[in-house]
Amino acid sequence: MLLLLCAFLLVWCPLTFAVELGAVLPSLGLRGPIAAVELGVHGGAAAIALAGGWSLWTGGPQALTLVRAALVASAAVSVQSLYWSVLPGQTKPGDELPLAGLAIAHAGAWLLYLRGANAPA
Repeated sequence: MLLLLCAFLLVWCPLTFAVELGAVLPSLGLRGPIAAVELGVHGGAAAIALAGGWSLWTGGPQALTLVRAALVASAAVSVQSLYWSVLPGQTKPGDELPLAGLAIAHAGAWLLYLRGANAPA
């Protein structure tokens, strides 16, 4: 299971940010400074996910702390993107609540798993 979590943190989170960056970068000047700040926060969440995934993969001493922070940041960025964003999105009206619930449940399930797992401390 930890391998699946590593894949989520090392591949999915940074890849999601890279796709978002590619879609937004050409029009970033038109979107204003708030878009740049939002993109920076999303990049920070992806960086924390990358650091947490790598630390978990290599058995780093702060792995669980980084992974927990990455899961919370990932869920927060997902929910923020659904309800308030100046960046482009493809969410149908009415899908925000179920998708937000799914993002929170996903992070919560991993946090519960880590609480009882014999992960590196």
